Amino acid sequence: MIRAVSGSACGAGLLLLVALLPSVSPGAEPTAEQRLQRLERRVSHISDLVLEVEGLKRANRELLGRIEGLEHRLRQLERKQRELYLDLDQRISSLQGGAPVPAEPVVETPAAGSGQNRGAAKPTAPATAPVNARKMRKEYDAAYALLQPSRRDYKKAIAAFRKFLEKYPQGDLTDNALYWLGETYYVTQDNASALASFDELLQRFPGSEKVPGALLKKGYVLQAMGRKAEAKKVFERLVAEYPDASVARMARTRLKQLK
Repeated sequence: MIRAVSGSACGAGLLLLVALLPSVSPGAEPTAEQRLQRLERRVSHISDLVLEVEGLKRANRELLGRIEGLEHRLRQLERKQRELYLDLDQRISSLQGGAPVPAEPVVETPAAGSGQNRGAAKPTAPATAPVNARKMRKEYDAAYALLQPSRRDYKKAIAAFRKFLEKYPQGDLTDNALYWLGETYYVTQDNASALASFDELLQRFPGSEKVPGALLKKGYVLQAMGRKAEAKKVFERLVAEYPDASVARMARTRLKQLK
């Protein structure tokens, strides 16, 4: 009897002890220590993420620095390539003898509306000033000399050729000046101005010996501007209209690249 009571008492005591212990069932409220452990784990995880993000930012900055360096190097290489094309054009031009000097030193252009009557009243429109061919050639040569490898003063060359074109808009060297102005813009990577110069040459002087070269460089400019379809058409026109020109081979090479 005593043993039975004692056993019942022990069983009740165990039940009471279990009831007093913290529950570990899934739905039970976690203890403060458990909460602290969870918080520490989360903080540790966040710290790891922060370190990882900082590492990615550092790697990104390094990559951006490398990209900027590569872009700068690419611009230098593009300019060097354009200078090589300029040197090549100058060599070809010198082999061809350059533009001829007009035989007559002075060319008089009559005023609009003038007639046989020398005593007629002075026309309202001003007469075109006489052009001194020797002086014109000297000014052209001075502008062209700024492009020589020993100088390569492109800023002054642009100013000189623009001044020349303003002074001699219809001279025997105007088409040459337009071409070299476009070349200078091309070397300095002013693609829009280069394109405008080559287009003006092609429109105003369709019979000029500079047309094949202007077409080639127009194609180069369009390709550099990302207008590949237009560049392809220009190269195709050059090959079709001037198949024997020295620049036609370069146009064919670019056409293969564009395909």
